[in-house]
Amino acid sequence: MSTDYLHRTLRVGGIETHYLEAGEGPDLVLLHGGEYGASAEATWSAAIGKLAETFHIIAPDMLGYGRTAKIYSFSDPSGFRLTHLAQLMDVVGVGEAFYAGNSAGGGTLLRSAVRSPSPLRMKKMVTICGNAGVFKSDFQADIEDYTPSPENMRKLLKLLFHDEKWLTPECVESRYTDSIAPGAWEALSAARLKRPGLERGSTVEAFKKQLSGVDVPLLIISCDHDPLNQSDWDERLQAIVPGSRVHRFRDSAHEPQIEERDAFVEVLTDFLLS
Repeated sequence: MSTDYLHRTLRVGGIETHYLEAGEGPDLVLLHGGEYGASAEATWSAAIGKLAETFHIIAPDMLGYGRTAKIYSFSDPSGFRLTHLAQLMDVVGVGEAFYAGNSAGGGTLLRSAVRSPSPLRMKKMVTICGNAGVFKSDFQADIEDYTPSPENMRKLLKLLFHDEKWLTPECVESRYTDSIAPGAWEALSAARLKRPGLERGSTVEAFKKQLSGVDVPLLIISCDHDPLNQSDWDERLQAIVPGSRVHRFRDSAHEPQIEERDAFVEVLTDFLLS
């Protein structure tokens, strides 16, 4: 187990909730991605030690992931998740804070920012290869259509990393093991169920309109080799959200906090503390 952070588990609204904690300083909340096998540790363990030199880090396993209870709300999926995260912040004593989210974690931040009031009290936010599915590519279906096996987990991870050196047997095995934890596959697969006749296009356009009213300072982090988002998604999102900024990493696919960790930490820190 890494010595860079502590594992903590408590009950939030009756729900068993796991998170990582490290460091001292301004509060920085890190949200992980949404792929099968994702968790706070899988997404953030490489960067937590460096970030904890400057910030007090809280990195939760969101509902359905990691060591947090495998729960999904069909009536209000994002609202239920956001309420749970907000309750966790109250329990651990985090008020207004900086937030950064990778992939689906970044989308979660955008969904919070368009609500009034925002469930998450964000000083600044950073979305890393995440846009709540507004600008996703056709490869997103390959992430969502996962039948548990080590071989299929390796195929999934090839979409996240530009350099295959990151696809170590240990990484594949760890994520595969998390993907078959009791209730994990079911909780994540539930999000794919849609009632017949649901018109997704209208909801996307409504969400874009809401984003145009976001006033939380936003950094959009994108990557040259990201197969899961449209190639110009960062500029298109920047054009929607007033005052937002873009930083593009050249040697990563979907996980720059792992593939280009040191440069990522520098970019993130500069934005948050400037």
